[in-house]
Amino acid sequence: MLNLMRDHIWEIVAATVVVFLLAVAYQLIATPIYSADVLVRVDPPEANALGLALQNQEQLPPPAPSPSTEMGVMRSRAVLDPVIDKYRFDVSVKPRRIPILGDIADKFATPGEPNGAWLGLKSFAWGGEVVKFGYLNVPQNLEEEKLSLVALDNGGYELLGPSGEFLVKGTVGKPAEGNGISVLINQLAARPDTRFEVIRWNQVDATKRFLDVVKITDKVKDSGLIQIEYADKSPSKAADVANALGQQYLASAVAGRQLNDTQTLTFIKGELPRLLADLRKSEEALKTFRAKSNSMQPTAEAQSYLQGGLDLDKQIASLELQRTQLLDKYAPGSRWIQSIDAQLAQLKQTKAQFDGRFQGMPASERESVDLIRAQKVAETVYMGMVQKAEQLTVRRASTTGGAHILDSAVRPHRPVKPDPLIVLPAGFALGLVSGVFLVFMRRHVLVGVTDPRYVERRLSVPVVGEVLFSHQQSLLDRSLPASARKPLPGTTVQRGADGGESASDEKIDPSFGYSGNKILAERFPHDSSVEALRAVRTAMARDLAHTRNNIVMVTGPTTSAGKSFVAANLATLHAEAGARVALVDADMRRGHLAAFFSQSNRGGLSEVLAERMPLRDALRNVGIEGVTFMSCGTRPENPAALLTRPRFREVLQRLSNHFDMVIVDTPPFLAVTDASIIANEAGASLLVLRSGMQSEEEIADTVKKIERAGGRVAGAVFNGIPLRRSTKNYGYATNYASDFGDVETTA
Repeated sequence: MLNLMRDHIWEIVAATVVVFLLAVAYQLIATPIYSADVLVRVDPPEANALGLALQNQEQLPPPAPSPSTEMGVMRSRAVLDPVIDKYRFDVSVKPRRIPILGDIADKFATPGEPNGAWLGLKSFAWGGEVVKFGYLNVPQNLEEEKLSLVALDNGGYELLGPSGEFLVKGTVGKPAEGNGISVLINQLAARPDTRFEVIRWNQVDATKRFLDVVKITDKVKDSGLIQIEYADKSPSKAADVANALGQQYLASAVAGRQLNDTQTLTFIKGELPRLLADLRKSEEALKTFRAKSNSMQPTAEAQSYLQGGLDLDKQIASLELQRTQLLDKYAPGSRWIQSIDAQLAQLKQTKAQFDGRFQGMPASERESVDLIRAQKVAETVYMGMVQKAEQLTVRRASTTGGAHILDSAVRPHRPVKPDPLIVLPAGFALGLVSGVFLVFMRRHVLVGVTDPRYVERRLSVPVVGEVLFSHQQSLLDRSLPASARKPLPGTTVQRGADGGESASDEKIDPSFGYSGNKILAERFPHDSSVEALRAVRTAMARDLAHTRNNIVMVTGPTTSAGKSFVAANLATLHAEAGARVALVDADMRRGHLAAFFSQSNRGGLSEVLAERMPLRDALRNVGIEGVTFMSCGTRPENPAALLTRPRFREVLQRLSNHFDMVIVDTPPFLAVTDASIIANEAGASLLVLRSGMQSEEEIADTVKKIERAGGRVAGAVFNGIPLRRSTKNYGYATNYASDFGDVETTA
């Protein structure tokens, strides 16, 4: 993986630079977004709305609302809708602009001062346009449809439907109606013929869209401090809307608190007549009893009984009144009502025990004390309710809603988006990742196998040679006839006027000429590619010592793998080592080995197999000592049929007996069946692969089919490897070439 990245470092750098420049362009062109926030503190409401002391106060409903509840209130339509209506967030207006170019023009415009039309495109907006709606009401079938607003002369405008049909026409500052539409535009700054896209959102969707740009959070967990944040491209509007949200929440809270006070006050006023009647009744009963018994003051024992029972009766009366109020909000089986019932039962039990201690008191004196106690309890409860009613009346008129704004929103100075500290590093990182990803995809998906180790590791085929791309061979290839040349990977084949391939116009090194052979091992024996092929020669020589015959099939999965190049040079190198080599071009479909020796194909294998020429007449001398060549011959109608004849096996057998090695160049293995026929006759098969040309599947299929055809893959040659950082060690031979012919000098 590291070698792959190192080989394509400049591609990764280029991708990184491109994406980073796009990030810079986005930072410069993108509309800045400003954010403003309001800090609201929510105060807990009064614990006891009736103002009556209760026993075990902590068991009553929790007085303070949770922050999540208040944040839910702030997100409610009761708070948001008035702000949406005020700033017309239910109407979206977007100028019709040319992408990117229009955004660039808008960066240099002043709002309210429209730029002139660029390139004569008057219907497009070029920056500085402003449209402010007072209201826009449309029929239900036009809600959330794209309408077109066209600016006219003298402050006029017209509104068109989704299909361009006319809807209504009006003037800025004046209401307009037509076709079920009512509209008021307060401001329109645009050149005549400028178009805008207008959408009137449904109320529900307008609220959802508004909530997308409003952020409500608990500033400090469970502290009652809530932050309302709003983002907009206008810094002043961001502050105004944030303040409007805070004020609207306070107004909603005041209305809610006033509603609670009103309900409590209504309850108290409803109970006051009954409490007053109870007080009058208790006073009249006490007065009657005193007149009848001529008793005015209780004894010391009666005074003790009166004082103790009075406290218990006050608590019982307060709880009963509180229970009556809570029944308006909670069911009788709720834990709040059950808590009060448990307290009442406990107080009544305590009162019964208290009364039992004064059973010996005279009946008349006890009756007197009971009447006095009832009168005092009724008076206490009645006066407490009267005072609470007065307090509620005053508080309702001056209520604050239980919340107040700590910090109002101010106009922000710097935008929060796009943030260069985020955009630029993210662009650099994204560019780096994109470059690596593209290289990886090109290596594993778009381009064939480039790593020789894959063949050895995944297919268990030894790579006997790794041949670098030879510049010298590319120059030799240019001198071949056009019909014999095949384009090298990464090079362009020029076409003539008739559509056929033509020779390149590039100048050829005069030393190459157009005569003689074009064999790299013969013309440039010290080239690094030749040195790599010598390693292949050595490996094949060792392998043939253990095979059934001395026939080597040279093939490749697809075209342009360089199998003819390898076969010709391998034959030359074996002859260089003193072997007698027969080189056979068995590609009777598109064979071109003869062109390497500046010869024609006529009079070769196809004529021999068709028995139109004897074998000895088809064998040629190519000017390289030890190499005998047989071309593919003229193109037969059915090459595969000729190869299946016994004559082909006989030819190979005679060549094998007469020469030390027979090298057979075949068509691509996956293209036609010819190579599979020859594979069964060869003692060893040499698979030629070109770097980046064959996919993993093609290589695997070739190996499998060779074995299925009865052949044996002796090894693979990785051909045409481009010189990269990870392959520079392959070319060490270029720095260690022979100095044959040099005159040795001494100091």
